[in-house]
Amino acid sequence: MEGMLIRKVLLLLLMLVLLSGCSNHGIRIHNDSADASKAEEILKKDQRLTSAVILFHEKDLLVGIDVDTFSRFHKKKIEKEIKKKLEKSYPDLTVTVSADRKMTIVLDKLIRKNEKDMGKKIDQLKSLLKEET
Repeated sequence: MEGMLIRKVLLLLLMLVLLSGCSNHGIRIHNDSADASKAEEILKKDQRLTSAVILFHEKDLLVGIDVDTFSRFHKKKIEKEIKKKLEKSYPDLTVTVSADRKMTIVLDKLIRKNEKDMGKKIDQLKSLLKEET
């Protein structure tokens, strides 16, 4: 009887550890020029977001967001709302917000590599976002 109880408890603990490792919540920030606390606060308050990547570079502020599963049909609306809030907080920066998963991945790679030609990559990324398919 005790062996069965121990197995169940161990199985439960194993499942909890595995599931906690799968969570993808959080905000990644790379800051070259401005105070990032306002942007972090704005993004943390929005319950529809699961994670975000923020990149401050010279006069640019790029934000890649991942939206909640149930909010994915309202991505454009969420992008516009967050962009307005960030533009209000950072009027001197050019704000770009995207809910595209590819944007989040590319921004995350840029932050990790911390390349010297980051300006060129940012310009390419912004031009790709302007294209409509």
